[in-house]
Amino acid sequence: MDIITSLSKKTINFINKHDLIDKTFTQEDYTYVENIIKKYRHKEVKITSDHVKQLAENGAIIFYGELFKYLIVLSIAYFLNILLPTFFIMNTFSSLRGLAGGVHMSTFNKCFAVMIGCFLSLGYMVSSVHNVPFIAGILITGLIWSIYIALKYAPQERSDKTDKDCDNGDKMKYRTVAFIIVSFVISMILILFTQKYIIGVSIFVGVLLEMVTITPTGTRFFLWFDGGRT
Repeated sequence: MDIITSLSKKTINFINKHDLIDKTFTQEDYTYVENIIKKYRHKEVKITSDHVKQLAENGAIIFYGELFKYLIVLSIAYFLNILLPTFFIMNTFSSLRGLAGGVHMSTFNKCFAVMIGCFLSLGYMVSSVHNVPFIAGILITGLIWSIYIALKYAPQERSDKTDKDCDNGDKMKYRTVAFIIVSFVISMILILFTQKYIIGVSIFVGVLLEMVTITPTGTRFFLWFDGGRT
C-alpha cells in the first residue's frame, strides 16, 4: 500500500539523517547478510551501507504493514463485540509463529484476507462457548495433538533457511513444545480457577491455529488459497 511505503521511507530517512543505521549495524551483521546472499544466489557480493539501508526500509514496510493489519482486525473485532478473544488469539498465534514457523501469503491483500477470516471467525466462535467440561476436554485433546504436531513438523521448513537456522531446529522445536505446555497450563488456570473462560480458551485456540498452519494439510490449504503455490 502506498501509505505504508511512504511512511516506511520517511522513517528510514529520519534514521539515515541521524546516522542510526551505521551506528547500529556491526561488521558481523554485514558478513551475515553477505553469507546468505552467497549461499542462495551463488555469487560474491560486497554488502555496503546502502544495502543495509534498503534492507531496513524493507523491514519498515513489513513492520508498518503488520501493524496496519493488526489494528484493522482488532478494530473490526471491537465493533463485532469480540475484541477480547480476537486479541488473545492473535497474540498467542503470533508469539508461537516465531518459534514454529508457518506458510506465508505472497501478497499483502491475501495475508490480510486470511487474518480477517481466521481471527474474526475464531474470535466469534470462542465468544459463544461457555460449557466448561466440554472446553476442558477439547483443550486436553488439543494439547496432546499440538505436542505431536510440534515434535513432527516444527519448526516448519523454509526455503530461505540459513545454516544457523538449521542448527537451531531442535532448540526451536522444544521451545515450541514448552510454549504449548505453558499456554495450556495458563488456559486451564484461567478457565478452572478464575472463570475467565474467554481469555483461557482464546489463548489455546491461538496455539491450535498455529499448529494447523504447520501441518501438511494446513500448508496445502493456505498455498491453495494463495493461488496454487507449492
